Amino acid sequence: MKVGLVFGVSELASPEAFREEAANFVRVLESDFDVIGGEIIQSRSDFKKLKEKINFNDVDALVLFPLTGGTEGFLKEFSVFRRPTVFYGNPFNNSLAAAIELREYFRDRLIPSTVVKSPEELKAALLAYDDMKDVLNRFLKSRIGLIGRISPWLINEKLDIPYTHISLKKFYEYYGKTTEERGWEAVKEIVENAEEIREPDRESLAKAGRVYFAIKRILEDYHLEGFTIGCFDLIGKIGTTPCLALAMFNAQGIPAACEGELNALIGMVITRKFFDKPAFMGNLADFGENHVIIAHCTAPLVSKYILRTHFESGRGVGVAVEFLPGKATLFKIRGRHAVVAGVEVEGNEFLESRCRTQVRLKLEDAPEFVDGTLGNHHLLAYVDPEELSDLLSELGFEVMLY
Repeated sequence: MKVGLVFGVSELASPEAFREEAANFVRVLESDFDVIGGEIIQSRSDFKKLKEKINFNDVDALVLFPLTGGTEGFLKEFSVFRRPTVFYGNPFNNSLAAAIELREYFRDRLIPSTVVKSPEELKAALLAYDDMKDVLNRFLKSRIGLIGRISPWLINEKLDIPYTHISLKKFYEYYGKTTEERGWEAVKEIVENAEEIREPDRESLAKAGRVYFAIKRILEDYHLEGFTIGCFDLIGKIGTTPCLALAMFNAQGIPAACEGELNALIGMVITRKFFDKPAFMGNLADFGENHVIIAHCTAPLVSKYILRTHFESGRGVGVAVEFLPGKATLFKIRGRHAVVAGVEVEGNEFLESRCRTQVRLKLEDAPEFVDGTLGNHHLLAYVDPEELSDLLSELGFEVMLY
């Protein structure tokens, strides 16, 4: 197992006073692991120099040892490598205090992290991360993107993980290079397989196809595995929405979220990478004693569907997808927290006063779930709730299972 090791000492302290302690620690760690690094740093400038010297992206885990307090500001920079991290703290010089502060910073960025204060605990923690290496790498090395902006009404949206940002200006450049003919070809099969086409005409369908094709090119050029897009901004500029494009990508195995929400995108990535299942991102539209209803204008094209307009604007191409009865999971991620509930898909509703895809879910004690959940958008996936809950816990989320 390859382990990256770095010590931190406050700028107020002399690193020479800690050389022997650091050297002894390196020798202990090298008896069980392949260690790279081992330097003592004191500032962000030292971090930048070390980053150029050593490729910490290649290690299986990091060990960060704040030998004193006052090291948090530059040791936190190692979160950029997104590797499982063990913080070693001892009872002297505010070492343990700094380790605990750093651990929370890393956990808020969804990096599995723990604090230890003995060599035995350190070895056990590293071996545990080694056992989970494949699972953790699939999550931590995911490449995701945000096209446009996070919708301003998502007032609880906060996610401190790396992502590629593509401006809407850049998206419009890609869109401008497409043609109506290319757009129509992109959606022709979708149109042919629809149960019904209500409002959209050929021009609207071709526009939706152009959006799909433009995003497809962005994913290829930026090497993205999943994305979210600030969709409402497209309506005024090009007179359409990406609802159909998102439905197509999710059906093809590419996680795609709307409204620029990164938290929902992370959940979609998890269900696709670990269960090979798409997730439906929906608004909580209604609930009763033992049911909830979620609704949205885009959903994975996994069953029969009707092509309609986008509900709020009456423009673009939305989808009304029929969800099949069966056991499933409803869950919500916000930052490092998640709520998970086992549900049963009871059927679909078709009210004109809601978004186009409307799914009714049986959920015991639904009011309790609604009271304890973390915000609006939820994900529905045909996966086992306990398996999902266990996985989220392994990935570092704090999970409430209903």
